[in-house]
Amino acid sequence: MNVLPDGLSVLADHWRLVSGILVIVLLSQFLVYSAIKLIFGSGLTSGEYYSLAISGWMLPASFLSLLWFLWETIRAPLFFTLVISIIVFVVMLFFRIEKGVAPDPKAVALGLLFLFCISVILRLAFVSKALIPFYFDSAQHYLTIKNLVEGTGASSVAGSFKWPVAGYYHLGFHLVAGFVASAMRVEITDAMLVLGQMILVVTPISSFFILRHETGSNSAGLFVVMLSAFGWYMPAYAVNWGKYPALASLALIQFALSIAYLSLQGRNILSLRKSCGVYAILGAGILTSGFTHSRSLVIFGIAALAWVGASWWQNLPRRIRVFIFYLIITGIILEIVLIQSQDVFGPLFDPYIQKGYLVTAGILFLSIFAQRACPHLAFPGILSIFLLLGSLFVPVVVPGYGNLTLLDRPFVEMILYLPLSLLGGLGLAGLEQKLQHAQGKLGNLHFMWGKHAGLLAIGLVLINAYFQYNLYPSDCCAIVSADDLVAMDWMDKNLPPDARILIASTELRVLATGSFQGYVSGDAGAWITPLTDRATFPLPYDSDFTQQNILDVLCTMDATHIYVGGTFEAFDASQLKTRPDWYGSLLSMPKAEIYQVVGCN
Repeated sequence: MNVLPDGLSVLADHWRLVSGILVIVLLSQFLVYSAIKLIFGSGLTSGEYYSLAISGWMLPASFLSLLWFLWETIRAPLFFTLVISIIVFVVMLFFRIEKGVAPDPKAVALGLLFLFCISVILRLAFVSKALIPFYFDSAQHYLTIKNLVEGTGASSVAGSFKWPVAGYYHLGFHLVAGFVASAMRVEITDAMLVLGQMILVVTPISSFFILRHETGSNSAGLFVVMLSAFGWYMPAYAVNWGKYPALASLALIQFALSIAYLSLQGRNILSLRKSCGVYAILGAGILTSGFTHSRSLVIFGIAALAWVGASWWQNLPRRIRVFIFYLIITGIILEIVLIQSQDVFGPLFDPYIQKGYLVTAGILFLSIFAQRACPHLAFPGILSIFLLLGSLFVPVVVPGYGNLTLLDRPFVEMILYLPLSLLGGLGLAGLEQKLQHAQGKLGNLHFMWGKHAGLLAIGLVLINAYFQYNLYPSDCCAIVSADDLVAMDWMDKNLPPDARILIASTELRVLATGSFQGYVSGDAGAWITPLTDRATFPLPYDSDFTQQNILDVLCTMDATHIYVGGTFEAFDASQLKTRPDWYGSLLSMPKAEIYQVVGCN
């Protein structure tokens, strides 16, 4: 097993970068902890405080990154005023917060901390096999961060900031990544890779709070953490797709939902001042989450609709409740059938059925106990699954982006683990209660089963992960090879700045309509503009370069060069070689080639 050695090797090579990110995470966690401790005092356990505080780390981290951005942009005294204000605020919080917490074993918080530390090493193994962030999305994120972090020498080394131009989106992750790259003086690619894995370390721990607070079961809370981290290969697999902003929003989504849950619980208990504090934190969490990834706002809408619908459902007569419950289950089954009948949605259930069927089957079993023991949370979870799947078919028109749907297939596939994990944790808590209540009738054996059911469930998830879970990158999404990096370095040094390079592209279709959403790069050509500042333009990868009409297109678009990568969605180099009078070879390697367009002269 090479995971631990590989993770430790990356830690040794990037210890300064990892340490810097951890300092940001821990400082941000302390700020969140201090704020919520002022409000809830000893009303939460140490484990609950740890989970809730770390889930909101992106909130102050984004704010600190924005302050850094302002300082590098305008060099104004305002920056120093804000920094001093933050320091004073932190000191005041430290002296004002109550020191006590609800009585609970400190071993739980220490266990979460231990899991955090081990997960850092395990997740860093991914970086050991990654030359550069994966997929075409990562190239766009790199370019956004690069434009935020204006290079003083090499374009990927941090210097000063500039305000992004129109068309930028999901800036939360980019600001934090830019701040990390700038503060640590590291390559943006390294900052993206390591920060992405740190986000994957934090996100599962964020799941602990609601389960522990609602059920009082530490084992159920830890079970949800394990499910979120290693139950299915989602959401961690999304790093292969370069979905860094979406991943960064997951912990914030859970933070905001947890604060909303606490606000509902304390609406008749908290003072007006503390209630205003809760609402302020909730508003800040929602805004930061939307700033990090705009589609998280849709998730909040779905959660609110599911909660309101469940509250209405609970007040209905029993027969009507049963009818509606089975109606929702039937609706989910019909949605699954409809989704699987469409090719564009084909991969959506792969993490949960093809490779995660054992875990999913266990969740379905536990959901029976969840619905019986905790229907006021279990039914919203079931209803949210129905709404998540249904959102794939709800059309919306977004100015500048055309006809879309509320959520796209990759985002639903990525976040579906959350309601499933919730149902699993609630079900385990319900099963524990069932077995422990059976002690008087069935003897001590069943009591022991109830007492240790959580440990057994966690053990089964870990055993399944040992055989099924892959901590390394997927070959599917590695569009950049070592040859590609050599070729781009050659282009940076040898091609004129005004070169116009043709790159291979493929159509993007991830919506229910199957409609064309534009072209995306099919090979390493996606990284040419970010890494070399040369202009690129796309052409379908299956274009026939032996045809006169293709040459005419290149001449019309003033193409000067053609890039051929090493993926199956790259241009066919053999076609270029058959027309040396049109295309002259400049650089040839096994997985990367560069040609000059000479047929237009």
